[in-house]
Amino acid sequence: MTCDYCQSAVEEGAGKCPSCGAAAVAREATDFRFCPHCKRRLLALGSPACNYCGRALPAEYVRAREALWRKVSDAREGKATPEELAELEQTGDDALKRALKALFDLDGKK
Repeated sequence: MTCDYCQSAVEEGAGKCPSCGAAAVAREATDFRFCPHCKRRLLALGSPACNYCGRALPAEYVRAREALWRKVSDAREGKATPEELAELEQTGDDALKRALKALFDLDGKK
């Protein structure tokens, strides 16, 4: 866990941050599909900035979206294993599923 205020490491179960004293509260998982600034859906997987507001995305967003972009690129180039393709089909959101459907004709695949 990291502190939301000073970004220092916080031990699991700690009541507050050892560095700044802020309350350590468990937060929900970050949804990398939406801009943290304007809350709109991000369109480009490899972009370091939001397509709408133009603000730079945090480094964790850029890393997560580039990893997903690499998975999709590997799948498109035929480098992905059948297990990786199945994972992409099941874990992706609707926009990603539509893109994969267009690339691989997933409707015809059973």
